[in-house]
Amino acid sequence: MSVAANILPAMQVWHPWRTLGTHFPHIVVSCEYQLPEGVRGWWRGNTIWLCKTLNQAERRSTLTHELLHVTRGLAPPDLRDREERRVDELAARKLIPLPELLHGLQWSTNDDELAEALWTDVHTVRVRRETLTPIEIAWLDKHLDDEMRASAPRRTARAPRHDVVA
Repeated sequence: MSVAANILPAMQVWHPWRTLGTHFPHIVVSCEYQLPEGVRGWWRGNTIWLCKTLNQAERRSTLTHELLHVTRGLAPPDLRDREERRVDELAARKLIPLPELLHGLQWSTNDDELAEALWTDVHTVRVRRETLTPIEIAWLDKHLDDEMRASAPRRTARAPRHDVVA
């Protein structure tokens, strides 16, 4: 059994909109308002507001984050900063499974490019990369090294020289 099998459950693509309809039919999502600067989403009661300026990938990331707040409930005021960090990490893990991160890193290490390739926002990519466990880092390193070895030019036996002697 591979390390990835020990780290990850069977991989399924996370669909926050499908999850919303299936598990949270009582929640209404509004994308009609421009939220205050720096606020992409907000949840209270049975409503999630997503800032109207968000693109599709940003809405996907923000909805995932807010659905995790719905699931976990409202944290006490003295734990809200800690809860935000935890929900950021959980959302990043849902949106970017380790094999998908590996695939993205084989293409680019730039966070903006990774976000586009992984259909998420840059914040989520950064959180995912910053919260990798030592086992995940080792797994990525091994697979990235394997990829580098596989793409490196193959050494072949030296061909005989055919120099012309004048």
